[in-house]
Amino acid sequence: MNIIEGIRDALLHAVENRSPPPRTPMDLWTVLKDEWCELPPRYLQTLVESMPHRVAALLCVRGALHDIRQVYQFFWLFSVHCY
Repeated sequence: MNIIEGIRDALLHAVENRSPPPRTPMDLWTVLKDEWCELPPRYLQTLVESMPHRVAALLCVRGALHDIRQVYQFFWLFSVHCY
């Protein structure tokens, strides 16, 4: 459900593959910033676009979803006001 976990995993994988690895907290911070900037925008966009499906699946499992259109309408309204 949480798209942050996917981003965290991508950053962790990138940091683990660094040579040499970061040695200090400041090195780690610098590497994380660099790797964040290297994440493909399409990857992040795909994660964001997956949210209506993730929320709908969660609501279906919990029995709270009566109409899938409500979920899409919510995210459409949210995206209009955030961009």
